[in-house]
Amino acid sequence: ATNAPQRAYRAACPSCGAPVEFRSAASASAVCSFCRSTLVRDGDALQRIGVSSELFDDHSALQLGAAGKFQSLAFTLVGRLQYSYADGTWNEWHALFDNGRSGWLSEDNGSYVFSFDATPPEQPPRTEELRAGEKRVVAGRGWDVAAVTTARLIAAQGELPFAPRLQGEFTVADLRNAQGEVGTLDYSTPGTVHWSVGRGVLLADLALSG
Repeated sequence: ATNAPQRAYRAACPSCGAPVEFRSAASASAVCSFCRSTLVRDGDALQRIGVSSELFDDHSALQLGAAGKFQSLAFTLVGRLQYSYADGTWNEWHALFDNGRSGWLSEDNGSYVFSFDATPPEQPPRTEELRAGEKRVVAGRGWDVAAVTTARLIAAQGELPFAPRLQGEFTVADLRNAQGEVGTLDYSTPGTVHWSVGRGVLLADLALSG
């Protein structure tokens, strides 16, 4: 089918020569599992843009390569971003679905949220305007601001849809609505606000294996 996602791309790490595999040719970045070089796609080759720190051992129940199902759709965990904040660390696992769609499985202190990138609001709130406990209209819908957190990306692993930025603190706001959805405003990229929407999930319901 013409709409089928491109799959299975492989190239040598320009730093150590180890093979770096992409399950999706649409992925833009990866971290070499041997030398931790942060790599970005450059045509048919890979370009090294930095080195990722070692992951903090947070005794996660998840791992790269684990497969599962969400809303009857099969996915594989292919990448991880690890963040630090005042209360510890949390993980954002990059989930690649068999239909080529990307999602994020957030893991924080035993709680899990499956979310997907959404169109950013035309007029997102500024970080200094956000306060936990307030009500906000974002992307035309009403939300309660559950938390406003200062965070920092400390490590990356595996295959990612964008190149990780391992520097500087940023603000992330978690929102909830009456429909049980979880919205996230991510201010990690200067001049851009990332908006994602998802739902809380139980790990047991994802039927993970591998």
